[in-house]
Amino acid sequence: MTPALLLALTLAAVHPAAPARVDSLRTDVEVRATVLRHATDLRQCYQEEGLRRNPSLAGQLELELTILPTGHVDRAAVGTTSLAGPGQKEVTGCIASRARNWRFARGPYAVETVVFPFVFSPEDAAKAAAPVNADD
Repeated sequence: MTPALLLALTLAAVHPAAPARVDSLRTDVEVRATVLRHATDLRQCYQEEGLRRNPSLAGQLELELTILPTGHVDRAAVGTTSLAGPGQKEVTGCIASRARNWRFARGPYAVETVVFPFVFSPEDAAKAAAPVNADD
């Protein structure tokens, strides 16, 4: 997990929008693994769109994804967010835009909506950008 982005991915973070009438829902592990593969997208949006405009931008946001049985993301939107100030709009727009291109496993799944909370902090972003010293 990247230190620039605290991914608050708990079992409670994945919520189906409605009971599935089709075969099944993806497992929490499958969904979480796909989101973690795209952690770089989130970090880049935060650093390039947010911190560049506002070096103190920090807070939490909830990313809502509607995933089709084909694995394509039908809808990606930022629900609630505590990010505020310059850069907030650009970060949330960038994250939603990039998430629409994510691909999940195809299968006999129901259409489902999942919600992931993410916490962004300039201190963690600075640690991730700092070179690692082999002597430490």
